[in-house]
Amino acid sequence: MDISIGGMIGLYGGMLGGLLGWWFGRKKAREKRGLDELYYHIWQRARSYAWYATLGAIYIFFSLIMFGIELSAAMVLALILLIHLGSWAIIGIVLTINMTISPTKKLSRMKIAWIVVGCSFTFFTVLSIVTGNWLFLLWSILPNVVALTTAIKTPQKKTE
Repeated sequence: MDISIGGMIGLYGGMLGGLLGWWFGRKKAREKRGLDELYYHIWQRARSYAWYATLGAIYIFFSLIMFGIELSAAMVLALILLIHLGSWAIIGIVLTINMTISPTKKLSRMKIAWIVVGCSFTFFTVLSIVTGNWLFLLWSILPNVVALTTAIKTPQKKTE
């Protein structure tokens, strides 16, 4: 078995960089008195939501295996780790923004929907170009439809 030096540097260097960033971030937050109950509440909730995203990814991977697609263990574990940590970070950032920004400066549902549409379309377009398979563009339809229907749907007021 060959040892990949770049892989080892990326694996342990990424872990070291992440730990250093986490430690320095907490040190700065402690100096500015940012480690309060709201901080712990936000990141605990983000971590619990990240587990839902991870569970969804696991089900998707099991479904792909049942359809006969061969997946290596290293690839699946790396993607699950990426999905878990990425969703934890994104959800934590969104919750932090939503709980700390004033109501007048919050993004509207339509702006959020267009951001989702733009990001998913860009991601799947790049994926299509890199792989040379235009069918990946079809996968961008689902997040775009969900985002736009969520934004267009008017919230119903509760009447008593």
